[in-house]
Amino acid sequence: MTTATNPDAAPVGGGSAPAVPDRGRRVAFLDVARAIAMIGVVLMNATAVVFPAEMTGERGPSVLASALDTGVSLLMSGRARAMLMVLLGVGAVLAWGSVARRGGRPLVTMLRRYVALGVLFGIPHLLVFSGDILTHYAITALFLAPLLPLMTAGAPNRPLWFALGLFLASPVFEPFVGSEMVQSMVIGPIPQTLGFFCVGVWLARRPELSPDFTGPNRLIAPMIWGGLIGQVLGMGLLIGSGLLFPREVGPDGVPVSGPDGIPVTPLPAEMSVNLSSTLAGLGGALFYLGLVWWLLGRNGAAARALGALAPLGRMTLTVYLGSTAVFLLMKPFEGEVPMLAQYALATGYFVVMALAARLWLSRLRLGPLEWVWRGVTYLRPQELRRERPAVPEPDR
Repeated sequence: MTTATNPDAAPVGGGSAPAVPDRGRRVAFLDVARAIAMIGVVLMNATAVVFPAEMTGERGPSVLASALDTGVSLLMSGRARAMLMVLLGVGAVLAWGSVARRGGRPLVTMLRRYVALGVLFGIPHLLVFSGDILTHYAITALFLAPLLPLMTAGAPNRPLWFALGLFLASPVFEPFVGSEMVQSMVIGPIPQTLGFFCVGVWLARRPELSPDFTGPNRLIAPMIWGGLIGQVLGMGLLIGSGLLFPREVGPDGVPVSGPDGIPVTPLPAEMSVNLSSTLAGLGGALFYLGLVWWLLGRNGAAARALGALAPLGRMTLTVYLGSTAVFLLMKPFEGEVPMLAQYALATGYFVVMALAARLWLSRLRLGPLEWVWRGVTYLRPQELRRERPAVPEPDR
């Protein structure tokens, strides 16, 4: 769950900074959590990349399909993406520290890292799937990088104050961005997403993630219970905003739409929905992260099962883009494939990828797309093959 650190590692900022893992050592908790988040994102995309027959009216929804779709939405909608955002913030701190230890220029490297993510992977993916998240994450991370020295210096809870300010700014910023796809999906959520990144920076600074930490982990319970409370508050705010600020309805009882065809929503309702999604997403992310951390710490059957997902969590970029490629193969059959079949395809994809990731990483250090991304980030090819253990000389 933890990893070794270098006591001489350079701090990220001018003050205290979290211990950063040595190169080549992993934090199992983060890898497993990343895998679960990616599974949630892909399951949500299973019926979004290619619409199933039930969504086009070609087939009536069965009870099982409706129950499964509702369950996936309740468990993962917004929460899986929020987990990924928090984990990206954690990863940014670790990557910065790794560059600093080697005597490099962390800010330049981090900016190049996220430009490469957007240009190489995000924009091409956005062109084939409007629900792409990489482009938005890459743009937002360009704002995160210059803030890292400030957030990793001083009081450990400083990143949470950054997050709070951004979460409060998001309901004001997003409604005025516009309804065009690029504006509403890529630019509009930047303050909210940056706030989630800041929560990840805070988590990376917590002593519980340090390998030298030996005391009881008192962070897990607040994460689980606080996450549950956040989700309840988010749901309550969403219901309340619908009652207090109903949509404008025409004489025929249909919500009035603007020139772009999107139903007109009162500004207070838009702001309430934004804050609701922040509370529900953050609550879900903290709950799942805390739950995974707790289960891994128990070292039982659940920990062993979750541990099997760790290789998948080290290849999330490859897994994410690969899933879209698989779903796009079904594009000619859009509206014909049942929803259950698409969820079955997603499940089968993860089973295959989990086995493939374990086999791949048993011999190689990085996933294929992760290797390309890291090579562009550091402007040189990265070592891909694992070093073979030295063969002991025979006794003389």
